[in-house]
Amino acid sequence: MKVLLVYPPFCTPTILPYSLASLKHFLQTNLNLEIDVLDLNAEFHKRKFAQYYKTIKETKTKEDYAEIFTHFDKESREVYAKNNREVLQGKNPEYFQEIFSLIKTEDYDIIACSLVYNSQCFYATAILKELQKQGIICLLGGPAAKGKVLEYGKLLKNEHEIIEFFTEKGIQAKQGDFYDSNNPLDFSDFKEENYLSKERIFPIKTSSTCFYKQCTFCTHFAKVPYKEYEIAWLENTLKINNAKYVFLIDDMLTKERLMAFAQISQNKIQWACQLRPTPDILGISKELYAGGLRSVSWGVESGSQRILDLMKKGTDIQKVPKVLKESHEAGIQNILYIMFAFPTETKEEFMETINFLEKNQAYIDLVCTSIFGLQHGAKAFESPQDYGIIEIKEKQRTVLEGSITYKIKQGLNNEEARVLQKKVQHRIDKINKIPKVFKCSREQTLLYQ
Repeated sequence: MKVLLVYPPFCTPTILPYSLASLKHFLQTNLNLEIDVLDLNAEFHKRKFAQYYKTIKETKTKEDYAEIFTHFDKESREVYAKNNREVLQGKNPEYFQEIFSLIKTEDYDIIACSLVYNSQCFYATAILKELQKQGIICLLGGPAAKGKVLEYGKLLKNEHEIIEFFTEKGIQAKQGDFYDSNNPLDFSDFKEENYLSKERIFPIKTSSTCFYKQCTFCTHFAKVPYKEYEIAWLENTLKINNAKYVFLIDDMLTKERLMAFAQISQNKIQWACQLRPTPDILGISKELYAGGLRSVSWGVESGSQRILDLMKKGTDIQKVPKVLKESHEAGIQNILYIMFAFPTETKEEFMETINFLEKNQAYIDLVCTSIFGLQHGAKAFESPQDYGIIEIKEKQRTVLEGSITYKIKQGLNNEEARVLQKKVQHRIDKINKIPKVFKCSREQTLLYQ
């Protein structure tokens, strides 16, 4: 049986697609299948934005690099919006016939579509509709595989369901080990010239999920057991791909994992990661920098201790500055995640966050802000009464899963928070030393040095 794994438009084509590489690796390890992969997102962007692909390789300064991304970001947002509207109106999106022809349906028994971002669901809908017309079996998976796209394919939620689906079709299972050191993750299917980046940046996971699993707004860990992948497997994955730049996509890493990765990196690889600013990682920043760490995205979220406790972040706002200071002085970029309008947050607590950012701006390179959104699976959704959340409603949408709205008993609602953020945005912008265009492609800060 021959299977094609597809990654549809749209998301920023700046980093290799982890979902396709890991899914192919899993299938090859566990099932006797012939498997090809096709990054249609990269194929679309290479056609539509050819001029950016050419100039990105020719940049001499980091300022020029940021300017290219700024222009690309503005133009691509307009292109995405226009094409999404086309799909909503029942029309085919741009380059559809050319992109669809790359699938070569006659060569495959099954097409599997990986949906990581909601923004991929619109173009994917057009592709899946056409595949359904042609009688092709379509499988769907990934965190964004929800809503109307499920009408055009079979959803497989986890590894067990994948194995079960293929074995029921007579495919023999194998007793392989995904994380065997002699079975590293291979990104060779993805050509460097297909990605909008001066250098290839590899997305790597060192563990199955978040080890902390407490944040009340988060749905990423999805009840998956925590498992750390073997260091030898990680090391061989880096070697086989000749990786020079790596973005660790783990939601969080332990101190021990950080030190282990720094050791195998040996400063031959420059890497970035995501962490909570907790004092247990104090004292190792210089060693991490010596091991190639260049950028950390910190889950600071709020300058209010009450809000942090309600989020169950497990952080002490009084100790966060020391963590940021040590990281900064070691030469590591500090990117801060900030979330406004967490239920019951007051205007005064909102301003505590702004004051915290300004007070510590010497140690901050980029602030990435968001407005809280209630999601299925989050502890705040499952126990709304604990967060002052009332009147939860879900409004059906044309393509995406339903939009959740709610009211709060007290504090700022989302619209009030947006208005307040607009008033203070100039103060946040003054803090940023890295252009804010990189908020949507944080891995690129590795190349903005």
